[in-house]
Amino acid sequence: MSKAKVDILVHCFYHRVGLYKGHPVLSVRWPISSMPKDTVNEVYGGNVFSLGSTNTVLIRDEGMNIILDPGILQLGRYGSLKKRLEEFNLTPDDIDLVINSHCHYDHVEANYMFRGKPLIIHEKELEYTDKLYWREWREAFLGIMDIKSVKGDHKITENVRVIETVGHTPGSITTLVETDDGLVALVGDAVIVKEDLLELRPPSVVTKNIEAEVAVNSLKKIRSLNPVLVVPGHDAPFSP
Repeated sequence: MSKAKVDILVHCFYHRVGLYKGHPVLSVRWPISSMPKDTVNEVYGGNVFSLGSTNTVLIRDEGMNIILDPGILQLGRYGSLKKRLEEFNLTPDDIDLVINSHCHYDHVEANYMFRGKPLIIHEKELEYTDKLYWREWREAFLGIMDIKSVKGDHKITENVRVIETVGHTPGSITTLVETDDGLVALVGDAVIVKEDLLELRPPSVVTKNIEAEVAVNSLKKIRSLNPVLVVPGHDAPFSP
């Protein structure tokens, strides 16, 4: 009997935008082998900001279609994610479940495409959104879903489960998928770029009041599972 299937719907992308006399200057980096250099800030006098989205993943198992981290608002607003689903003969209505690895905007804003669908998210992320954003934001991108908050390990199907990998945020979760090729770990930003896992270094962003050691322990937890493939938040999939 075949196991679950995993496909990248949208590969991560990252744009660093600087303003020069009010005019935008764009720098594109994909995949992110390292985070943007400080010199970008220096060139534009600190007048910079980022636009980007995470790896968005389609998981299919036991007749279920699952979306992990739908990504930024624009993927839905301009129809890109819908078109991508069509390549798999799917529509947003065909999605049975959404998983958010954590609550940052670049992972959850396109949730709205799946309004009313069950959403797996860690219970601590729901608390964390109130510190990061405002009440209307949470309602717009999380409140419209049928929230199924989890803690600890949580089994979704025979071949799909989520585990806690805290550090980047208080409730970061990793989705583990058993495929015909072996275990695939969809780690969100517990591993922002591959060097985080390969070198056991804390992600470049670790939540305030969480020790870096906590994030490293999550990396060790992921490595101990011996996945054949790791899909990080903002880098190309890789084999550890």
